[in-house]
Amino acid sequence: SWDELALVHTAEYLAKARDGTFTAEEIRLLELPWSREVVDGFRLMTGGTIAAARLAMDEGIGIHAGGGFHHAFANHGEGFCLFNDVAVAIRTLQRERRALRVAIIDLDVHHGNGTSMIFDLDDTVFTFSMHQQHNYPMFKPRSSLDIGLENGTAGAVYNDKLRRALPDVLSTQPDAVFYLAGADPFEHDQLGGLAMTHA
Repeated sequence: SWDELALVHTAEYLAKARDGTFTAEEIRLLELPWSREVVDGFRLMTGGTIAAARLAMDEGIGIHAGGGFHHAFANHGEGFCLFNDVAVAIRTLQRERRALRVAIIDLDVHHGNGTSMIFDLDDTVFTFSMHQQHNYPMFKPRSSLDIGLENGTAGAVYNDKLRRALPDVLSTQPDAVFYLAGADPFEHDQLGGLAMTHA
């Protein structure tokens, strides 16, 4: 709902999304054309992330194949991300008092810049981003824990760094963990530069 989106996004930004009054620069940054269908699609995908989060709290796990729009900031969208669905789902769980402390494990090839900014200085949400350092976005605000990987990082090094980081993430004793499972660290991804194999 628009009310749930407002737990994260500013009223001015939501009004632009609703009415299609983005500037040409905002559309360029978003990298998507505005239409009601695009907005409704992102609202639906955000709702899917909220549903998966609620399911996880009830059943122990919830999976949503859409979502992971970690480049959306509170006041603007970037990089094909209109709304930050994970942030909205976290704020929804917190409002419902179903999860007070939350951790994010973001393993997309790109840094989760919008998510990091939304939860900056919020000690109830631990943000962990492991990403290709020399890739989009240029501006990488500080997460609770960042691991910037060199171009071409492959399985053994990647897995070792992840294995060493996870105890720090889980030491915060989160009530819920959101895992952004980007497929783009794969060696043949067109927008990535890491070298993870299927194995």
